[in-house]
Amino acid sequence: MIRAEEEIWRCALSLCLRHEGGLARRLYDHYGSAAAVFQEPVTELVRHRGVRRTLLEKMTDPGIRELAVRETEWLRKYHIRTLFLYDEEYPCRLRECADAPLLLYAAGPLDMNTGPVLAVVGTRSATPYGKSLCSQIINGFSPLGIRPVVVSGLAFGIDITAHKAALENNFPTIAVLPTGIDTIYPATHRDTAAEITRQGAVVSEFPSSTQGTRHNFLQRNRIIAGLADATLVVESKADGGALITAHLACDYARDVLAVPGRPADTCSAGCNELIKMNKAALVTCAEDVADILGWEKPRKNKNTLQKELFDSLDQKERLVLNGIRETGGDINAMAESLGLPFPELSALITTLQVKGLVECMENKEYRSLL
Repeated sequence: MIRAEEEIWRCALSLCLRHEGGLARRLYDHYGSAAAVFQEPVTELVRHRGVRRTLLEKMTDPGIRELAVRETEWLRKYHIRTLFLYDEEYPCRLRECADAPLLLYAAGPLDMNTGPVLAVVGTRSATPYGKSLCSQIINGFSPLGIRPVVVSGLAFGIDITAHKAALENNFPTIAVLPTGIDTIYPATHRDTAAEITRQGAVVSEFPSSTQGTRHNFLQRNRIIAGLADATLVVESKADGGALITAHLACDYARDVLAVPGRPADTCSAGCNELIKMNKAALVTCAEDVADILGWEKPRKNKNTLQKELFDSLDQKERLVLNGIRETGGDINAMAESLGLPFPELSALITTLQVKGLVECMENKEYRSLL
């Protein structure tokens, strides 16, 4: 366990360099601790690439430690987890990114190192078609036996649709905020955020009371991309923020998937361009996503498969299958006991053979494989 003093200085370093995740990491790695960074003279710090005068002013501000103390106390008071870059609980996928934040704040119990993880992004002004398709894709993982972690940004449109679909399927979901974790944006999604914290996580790299700015929204996108194995773009305009997330995913060597739209649909222009430029794989359903990403579908045991096969039969097919069991598979005896014309009975048995439920024995009788 780290000492309380180092925890405070880690928070202080994050406060000073919250827009400079890569620099914070380099300084920490170079000096070995956050406390050591603040002990270095200015003449030493300026030698590092990216250390600007404005950053030095923040780092040498006498009040920075007190600010960090108040922040750590606030985090404890509201039971917000603080995930440090090299902690075991820190998201391993995000840690692989050179510009990962030094600290990540999380509300909710989710272990973000589980998987598979899919980021789902898109336009805020999503069409009914886009929202419907987003829900259909996420809903489609349940029949496949796949339970992905769904990451998005809690925004209007595709983001909130993805979160709600995940919750409805009892999938874990992560909402990444462009604000402090105490400032849910947009405010109308507070109830959904509260629901997410019960089985997933609401995360942010920004300290409490931080308001959303354009820069914060753009910075948030890299965390969405970094947390996931792949990013799915459902609807995006030609210059939408979802495209930024997609390009960041490409930079992180993560898979990008996109749902195509009609050429005249402005809300699909970004998706169509990603597909056209071979930057995204075309998908239209959950099975496409699973196949492209190599997500294995759990194997069903024999009893489950048999039940599903039997449930798929129509009434006459079930009647014939039961007749084979009762008569020992003699087709003449079956025709008499079931009261079926011989040609119809023969056709039904052939169908059951094609389905792999019946086999013909050497004595021309039939045997049930269920």
